[in-house]
Amino acid sequence: MAAPEQPHVVRVAAVQAEGCYFDLPAAIQKTCALITEAAAKGCHLIAFPEVWIPQYPGWICHASRQRPIDFEMVSLYMQHSLRRDSPEFRTIRDCAAANNIAVVLGYSENDNDSLYLSQSHIGRDGQVRMHRRKIKPTHVERTLYGEGSGSSLRNVVQEDGVGKVGALSCWEHSQPLLRYHTYSQGEQIHVAAWPPMNYHSSFPEGSALWSQCREGAHNLSTTHAIEGNTFIVLASSFYTQTGIERMRLGDGKLYHVGGGGCACIIAPDGRKLTQDLGEGEEGLVIADLDFEEIRKVKAMLDVHGHYSRPDLLWLGVDAREKGKVRAES
Repeated sequence: MAAPEQPHVVRVAAVQAEGCYFDLPAAIQKTCALITEAAAKGCHLIAFPEVWIPQYPGWICHASRQRPIDFEMVSLYMQHSLRRDSPEFRTIRDCAAANNIAVVLGYSENDNDSLYLSQSHIGRDGQVRMHRRKIKPTHVERTLYGEGSGSSLRNVVQEDGVGKVGALSCWEHSQPLLRYHTYSQGEQIHVAAWPPMNYHSSFPEGSALWSQCREGAHNLSTTHAIEGNTFIVLASSFYTQTGIERMRLGDGKLYHVGGGGCACIIAPDGRKLTQDLGEGEEGLVIADLDFEEIRKVKAMLDVHGHYSRPDLLWLGVDAREKGKVRAES
């Protein structure tokens, strides 16, 4: 008979910080500084926000009819987006290995000057365990970013000394089939990468959906925790006046007010385990995750186990990567 598993506690960090606008070298330096800080504080994993590098492109939500496309800003954003085969990406991998910490990085991926909302899981040894692209960029994001293909569904990986770690970006958490497929891979820690998300009360009545705001982000992430029996590490960036001016957000619909940091860590039963930082406050939100909490909730509710009915309801998945050039079968 196999011996029972020993108690498993993992320390994780969620980043809440201001990105480095149109400045890839500074973004790499800040990323490595945060990785080093988290490792020094005993963390086994650090999670970064959606497109942390080079910060979320808030200008795409701009209200002005004279600015539907900003070629200058898009070109600059493209130049400072991160390529997977670049020395900058290698620097982050080397930093993870040097500090023996897993990194789930959110970034604007530049692939031959096409952009994607990407996440990569870099292991404690510096090896890339998982790479994915947001399968459907949200609303105006589609003016800037392409879509992920089948391999982006394989978004949960085993990390030695940490557990099964999964990841989704922003409103991917609103897609029930995608969430269910993520649960099916047995994740124990889920990285929820979000951009700046302001309080709903920050906006004039009727100008923003509640679901677009901080409250919506926390509720969708909490739902993922409860349904998936998983810890949530929610990372978020924010804007300061510097960012508002740099991205010319002053008359935009969403990001003209600054702030928006909403990082937190959530238990598998939906409890928030951490205290919120101020929405314009930088820091690492850290918690120790006791995996026994997962067993407790699974005993009551397991939507991919004893609480499922695959004889009545099931999910079909095509996880093949569709190449842009491929031989006809």
